[in-house]
Amino acid sequence: MRGKGFAVKLLFFFLVIGIVMVFFSVSTDEGASKEVVLKSEKIEELFPAKENKNVEETSKYVEIVLSAVGDCTLGSDEKYSKYGSFDEELKKQNYDYSYFFREVKPVFEKSDLVIANLEGPLTTSTERADKEFAFKGDPSYAKILKEGKIDAVNLANNHSFDYGKRGFYDTVKALKEEGIGFFGYGYSYITEVKGVKIGVLGYTGYDDTAATKQMIKKDIEKMRQSVDILVMSFHWGEENKYYPNKVQMNLGRFSIDEGADVVIGHHPHVLQGIEIYKGKYIAYSLGNFVFGGNKNPKDKDSMIFQQIFVLDENKKIVEIKLRIIPVSISSEKDRNDYKPKILAGEERDRVLRKIQNLSYLNPLSLQ
Repeated sequence: MRGKGFAVKLLFFFLVIGIVMVFFSVSTDEGASKEVVLKSEKIEELFPAKENKNVEETSKYVEIVLSAVGDCTLGSDEKYSKYGSFDEELKKQNYDYSYFFREVKPVFEKSDLVIANLEGPLTTSTERADKEFAFKGDPSYAKILKEGKIDAVNLANNHSFDYGKRGFYDTVKALKEEGIGFFGYGYSYITEVKGVKIGVLGYTGYDDTAATKQMIKKDIEKMRQSVDILVMSFHWGEENKYYPNKVQMNLGRFSIDEGADVVIGHHPHVLQGIEIYKGKYIAYSLGNFVFGGNKNPKDKDSMIFQQIFVLDENKKIVEIKLRIIPVSISSEKDRNDYKPKILAGEERDRVLRKIQNLSYLNPLSLQ
């Protein structure tokens, strides 16, 4: 009996390994999958931009590239030493606002829409919330987002009110002054690119109660009437957990059911897997990015999540493609220099495999 049990476990192991090597390329028409290219040295070849031969190469089709990144804390916690902090690094760089996103900016410049989670207010308020970690940056730090080619940011998270309502509305003002869009906590974001209207909604997703779902359903129904692509951004999950919990999975799938085209998550501060649900993607956690909340996090793995939408002349999505660009949140290994860099070679392959494993070995998905 022990021999049979071992054989079954061994067979299951090889089955899982086989599944893991198949990755994330979906057509809304056929749902076909494609193997990830791990040996390519070029970012563009990692997930080829044109994969589905069913979509004709004609001018009647338009391609929209969405790039999304995780937690961006532009500032630090005043309770802790300035040494090695985000603010100290900016001073060291002679207040060059382009420093932080410099290594990833070329990717963003080629994107049609770039979004991030802004984890903390931009304010001069001194009314710090009574909590363990409270972040803030100067309102001028909104220029960092502009220099980095960030188009819009999520405000629905557990740090937006670290300095009260004044801190929150100072942030809104600072973003407006630099032309940065924002969404969450009552705000929504709509933009038009190449004649395609894109809408983004942001939420904290700590519960999946009927009231929460009803709010999400209502917002989706309203926005769906005026946009061609609908993006959902959730601040959810548990910190430092590599797998989504049931609330995340329930809300993510519910959002797709109600009409969202892609769901993006953040808050755990580490990467979580990506699920293909009804032909659409749910990225449960993008990890940290330009993150001033930790001077030297143990796990510096991150990614740029790119969703490529192909629409026909009627603005209908006919194909969805995925490109993952592995990133380290720091250009240095022994500290956080707050300047994400794109990984290459073995390090890039390691992060790709990590995302694959987190996606296909999710304990909740195996139940």
